[in-house]
Amino acid sequence: AVGYETRAYTTPQRFIDEHDPAVHGCTLLDLSVAGSNGLDVQQELVRRGIDRPVIFLTGSDSATATVEAFKAGAIDFLVKPAKESELLSAIRTAAKRDSERLHTCAVAKRVDTLTPRERQVLALVVRGVSNKNIAAALGVREKSVEVNRSRAMKKLGAKNVSELVRMTSKLAADPRLSVTV
Repeated sequence: AVGYETRAYTTPQRFIDEHDPAVHGCTLLDLSVAGSNGLDVQQELVRRGIDRPVIFLTGSDSATATVEAFKAGAIDFLVKPAKESELLSAIRTAAKRDSERLHTCAVAKRVDTLTPRERQVLALVVRGVSNKNIAAALGVREKSVEVNRSRAMKKLGAKNVSELVRMTSKLAADPRLSVTV
């Protein structure tokens, strides 16, 4: 009714089998689903490494289930009948988180296209190290740093260093951006 595209599944297994993490969205689960438990579905997503935002909408208000859901990363746990405003707020939060997840995945894929030297230079650039100091640290000419920096920014689609820092901030602990000098 408010413009979200939805898809219903007849069984939890069908949802898990047909789930496409590349599609933007969130999962709305009930605690009691056909022959299963919504928490089991959430746990299976976690086990498979699927970082899909989950919202629980259920008829029972179980403190234990609520705690389990949140520990596994649920966005919200709403009791039926939930207010429309609460549900829509939870969906907006989940959609925002999923947009961030997809953006981070896209940046990570572009990082994979960088050469080892471009990764080294990029890692130092986002730390605020000057081209001159990067060149000294890597034992190369400053012109080489400029070329690698330019190529890395182009491959990542960053227009400037501040955009580059924003893009890669979620990848800060990524071993692909480690610096070996």
